[in-house]
Amino acid sequence: MKLVFLFISLAFIASFQCTDRNKTSGALQTRVAILGSPSFPDVEWNEQNLNKIKKLGFNAIQLNIAWGSRPADEPLTLEDVVDLPPEKAYLQQSLPLRCDTSAVRMQQRRQELKKRIALCKKTGLRSIFHFGAPFNHHARFGNCPPNHLLDGRTPDYYAAMLEAFAAEYPGVDDILIYTYDQDAWLRAEFAVCDKDNRHIGIPLDEKVVPFLEKLSATWHAINPNGRLWWEPWELSAGESLTCIEKINPKGFGLALHCNIAEVLATLPVDRWLKNASNLAGERNIPVIVEYWLGGATEDLEPYQYIPFPLVTLRGLQAIASVPHVTGIKEYYGLIPTREDANLRMTSIFFHNPQIDEKKALGLLAKPYGPIAGSMIQYWQLISKGMELFPWETSWFIRKLGRSNPVHAMSAAFLRGYMVATPSWRSTRHAIFMKIDDDQPHFWMLEDVQLRCQLAAEPLAQAIALGDSLQKEVPDEMRDEFSKGLQELKGFHQRALAYAFHIRETNLAMMMRDLREHKLPIPQRMKDELIAVLEKDQKNQGQQEPIGSALQILQKNRDRFLDIYFKVPGEKGAAVGDWTTPNLGLHSVTSR
Repeated sequence: MKLVFLFISLAFIASFQCTDRNKTSGALQTRVAILGSPSFPDVEWNEQNLNKIKKLGFNAIQLNIAWGSRPADEPLTLEDVVDLPPEKAYLQQSLPLRCDTSAVRMQQRRQELKKRIALCKKTGLRSIFHFGAPFNHHARFGNCPPNHLLDGRTPDYYAAMLEAFAAEYPGVDDILIYTYDQDAWLRAEFAVCDKDNRHIGIPLDEKVVPFLEKLSATWHAINPNGRLWWEPWELSAGESLTCIEKINPKGFGLALHCNIAEVLATLPVDRWLKNASNLAGERNIPVIVEYWLGGATEDLEPYQYIPFPLVTLRGLQAIASVPHVTGIKEYYGLIPTREDANLRMTSIFFHNPQIDEKKALGLLAKPYGPIAGSMIQYWQLISKGMELFPWETSWFIRKLGRSNPVHAMSAAFLRGYMVATPSWRSTRHAIFMKIDDDQPHFWMLEDVQLRCQLAAEPLAQAIALGDSLQKEVPDEMRDEFSKGLQELKGFHQRALAYAFHIRETNLAMMMRDLREHKLPIPQRMKDELIAVLEKDQKNQGQQEPIGSALQILQKNRDRFLDIYFKVPGEKGAAVGDWTTPNLGLHSVTSR
């Protein structure tokens, strides 16, 4: 069945590849793929899969998934795949790795990387190795790592490691470096450390720019046709823009998230990205933008099959319209071995960046034959739901598939997120509504509730349409369609769970407020609360914990208001009565 789908896909690509070949060198000349994803890393690196990537329109590929959780023990740092040469042993630092450091696994990792480099050469794909530096192994990081940029040896250590990498892995074209995250960290100029305070008072750009220039010059000396790409991830807008203005552009390039805060499907371009690209363009620094180009994303993780191709197309169009952007890079990972409407839409755009939505959807639906029109409607509805959903609520509303639709019975809040990095402490506030765990204002809660409800409506329509189409989907695509439909039902369920939890909270809060002021509580409020709880119970698919709450509400409204949907610690809150175990970290309205 998969082989049949492969032939259909290749025929589909060939149908427009010849006539639009000249358009592939448009706004996005560099098009970088990643094979496999954190949620599905087991995509084999072989000639067949790389040729699929190439036929889709990609001309470069990242050699490693390079995700912080290290899926399938993929390399994340230089130390995972290379040793410091004996003559440079004096630069060695104590760096306890988080990868599998057994001799067998270290050797397997190195052999696999060499195999991937050879496959890139054979298939004509430009290769990029991604790593984080300077290394920091602390679980939550901090301001006193074992190495930093002013200790007199860290820049020399990484230059030596890069030389050793090039010697062991000849043929790598480019490198991509993260200086925050990916097991890397930078010391703040403002924070005192009990080990070494040479960094105090020295702005970050005065430390990181020389470090990057040293590595860029090292790589350029090794490979004059190569480039060092830098991802200024976790830097504030001001810091990153200052670095762009100061860096030596020779052999240097920028890999930028699609906004200052996160790669988000529905928020592809912000003011920071435009400013960064404009400054880079003035200095002839190429810019590639990181975005989701397939169905597997961190927004929906661990879901992999939900198709929202119009969102993908609109995001690509927005990114390509930014002056001086020269390329696009997959950020999470691609799975070209299965039907993926998002990935095929990316390919359609690559081959014809000027295509309009109607024509693009027509091409996308062509393999579905008689139900092509219905598939277009299905994708439009899902894309609409994606765009209406409040993704910018909080970092934690992402990874949606990990949330639990059985929410807590305390007051809904909006789980924030904060790390001691420049971006989190500054510019990310411009994207995310909530970065702390304070109880939100009722209008903020209502905003999220209403947008979850608005998103749920087209998702419900898509589910009904999808259920009616299942038996008519071509055999070679039915498995992916069915899995996507099931995941879509999970998306819809979670959108409703958030909406119900918030509305229950605001209703209970209003009723308590009226009671406190000795004012009558309208019957319609109690009726609505009962109705919302009953819908919520049905959405959760289980009797408790809502069943007990409903019984109390129907018998004794005041007792219900004294127990449920109160902020923990609030006067009169009954300890323990609001909690539901194992809610999971990504249930954004539950404590």
